[in-house]
Amino acid sequence: MPSCNQYQITNYNNIQEGYYKWTGCTGIISVSQVNPLQTDFVCADNLTQEDYGAPLTITNIGLCPSTTPTPTVTATPTQTSVTPTPTCTSPTPTVTPTPTVTPTTVFMYNLRTGGWYQDVCGSVNMTANPANVTIYTSKPFSTLVKGDYVYGNKFLTIPPDGTNFTISDGATFIQLGGNQIINVGICG
Repeated sequence: MPSCNQYQITNYNNIQEGYYKWTGCTGIISVSQVNPLQTDFVCADNLTQEDYGAPLTITNIGLCPSTTPTPTVTATPTQTSVTPTPTCTSPTPTVTPTPTVTPTTVFMYNLRTGGWYQDVCGSVNMTANPANVTIYTSKPFSTLVKGDYVYGNKFLTIPPDGTNFTISDGATFIQLGGNQIINVGICG
């Protein structure tokens, strides 16, 4: 019989859902979603985070709570003793449907990225400094504002790879903290 532990799964991301795969105490494998800024509790044999969602904080709390077996005793006229039969139930895992993807427009840009003291705006059109980062956004680059996000894939789930602090298309620039935009400006 598998060891059944209780897990606490928390999604501290305020925008994106997180997903985890778990094997229930009865051996059924499920994938469940945790909404932004929410916490789930589940009893499972094992539990792992799925890569395609927000990062999750997973804590093994310990053994699952269980119901105490209640012995059943039946008296007979011959006064024969009856051995109590314990009864216990295992939690039935909730089957969560696989998330569906809502079609959305995704914009892809090959742009120039640089560090704090680099002139990314001025280096965009120089042949010696070609585009060096690809980003994906949910709206056009020129309309991005502070608080928006840029991503490294068309599913808008992972941060861009190889990105420095500043990204420019030659007309405007954005500055990042992780994959969130913390400043925007006009090249000049």
